[in-house]
Amino acid sequence: MKPKTLSVFLTALAGTTALCAGNVFAQQSLTVAFYGGEWGDAIQSCIVDPFVKASGVKVTPDPGVSTVTLGKLRQQKGNPVIDVAWIDGGVSELAAADGLTAALTPASVPNIANMIPEGVYKTGDGKIYALSTGFYSLGLVYNTKEVKTPPTSFWDLWKPEFANVSTLPSPSNAMGVPLFMHLNKAAGGSTTNYGPAVTKYKALKVSSFFDTSGGATNSFQSAEVIVGAHYASAAWSLADKGLPITYVAPKEGAPSGDIRVHIVNGTKNRAAADKFVDFAVAKEQAACMSEKLYVGPATKGVGLSDKAKSRLPWGKDGSIANLALIDWGALNAQRQIVTDLWNNEIARK
Repeated sequence: MKPKTLSVFLTALAGTTALCAGNVFAQQSLTVAFYGGEWGDAIQSCIVDPFVKASGVKVTPDPGVSTVTLGKLRQQKGNPVIDVAWIDGGVSELAAADGLTAALTPASVPNIANMIPEGVYKTGDGKIYALSTGFYSLGLVYNTKEVKTPPTSFWDLWKPEFANVSTLPSPSNAMGVPLFMHLNKAAGGSTTNYGPAVTKYKALKVSSFFDTSGGATNSFQSAEVIVGAHYASAAWSLADKGLPITYVAPKEGAPSGDIRVHIVNGTKNRAAADKFVDFAVAKEQAACMSEKLYVGPATKGVGLSDKAKSRLPWGKDGSIANLALIDWGALNAQRQIVTDLWNNEIARK
């Protein structure tokens, strides 16, 4: 073969090889479990869509609340269909304890180095199993046109004027059990006596107990509900749409948690999953999540607008240190007891 002909042949071969490699990469796919509603919309637009565009990896959403996702992961253990999963704090610990989460390392997920310590979750032997993609709080949300006297306490939800137009989370929601235990303690109960909370909840006349954040948000949007225990991020999202909705932290304190991303143990797409998680906790994605949901970023050095800063769960000049984070280990020890009480005493009332 002549030198010139050989050169042309090698150039063509190199181009074909690169194209094939590109096609193989583009043909990679991930199944990612995350929420519905405004939370899912934010994850889709801030993380999933930009990742697909940047990497060529196909991402198939698997929607569901944390408890539903946990159930799927348990069923799929050893041969998972889901590669990456968003699970709320509390349920996240259960997934790790069941061996459903893969260990993350700074070598495979370099952006771990840019995260605050509170946003990096480790097992007892020091292995990282989850990363936070935003801290939130649950307090009082209400319609400013329909509510004449703004609520200041969770107990205001029991006022006669709010009968059948209020909402609270059920145990299926990430903050359902924490709120129940929070109010039980405020009512004089303890982890050995849930009578005060059971009595209170049975007397409460709600429009509904919500399983998903999106369900509660829809209730406020349709004016079926005018007041309730709901997420600050959801309230601000509705306010941004021009609805007369606002948020206030109750006297009893606002339970706080976070949404976390995990790689599923045994995924067959580990390299792509590592790249996805690293992308998810990068500064640009963290900023986008905070601008859309007003969640507190777990990634350091994130630049935010004044509007977003003022609506973060810890306030404009606060930090993670200002949140009353939940002791999920202690709570999880009581989770089944509370859920059983709910199903037997409250859901059937």
